[in-house]
Amino acid sequence: MNTLWMVLAVAAAYLLGSLAGSLMLARVFGQADLRTQGSGNAGATNALRTGGRGYGAAVLVFDLLKGVIAALLIPALFGVGPAVAFACGAAAVVGHVYPVFFSFRGGKGAATLIGVLLSLVPGALLLGLAVWIAALVASGYVGLATVVGMLGVALACLFAPAATFAAKVFVCAMTLLIFYTHRDNIRRMRAGTENRFARAMLWRRGS
Repeated sequence: MNTLWMVLAVAAAYLLGSLAGSLMLARVFGQADLRTQGSGNAGATNALRTGGRGYGAAVLVFDLLKGVIAALLIPALFGVGPAVAFACGAAAVVGHVYPVFFSFRGGKGAATLIGVLLSLVPGALLLGLAVWIAALVASGYVGLATVVGMLGVALACLFAPAATFAAKVFVCAMTLLIFYTHRDNIRRMRAGTENRFARAMLWRRGS
């Protein structure tokens, strides 16, 4: 396999990831720079909270598709193998978090990572999604649900006999990245100041 094509594929995935959906779609939805609104994060959750469902959904789909394209289309275009596809997926997530086109200030990487997981390890993603829903319903914290859900994905891959070494390295690295990008959420949860998605807490509805 040509090393140059591998490098070019990963670089292309990073540049794709750097296309921040929330910032590029802001004018379409009449929004200001999301990094100056709400939590200051340029991701789908903050877009939903500050700009409404339409803006939030558009940002989520845009960022998720970046992960799908980086994991499936770019490796196919450059003729690289499955291991490099994981590297491309990781590069897209890193690009989303640190976008070269937007002063390296992006989102937390969750939506783009979901797109990659959906493309490369859909079975593990299903388990992670189940954990995410359970954590969100129990706590109301989106950040906590995301971190715990990614742990579920990692465990599913690590203990799956069919999972490749590249898949295991990828999920471990991405779990660490998700913990890092959600460090402020964890800090606010410990301080009791983190926003809750109260409508998701089913046990509170009946109380």
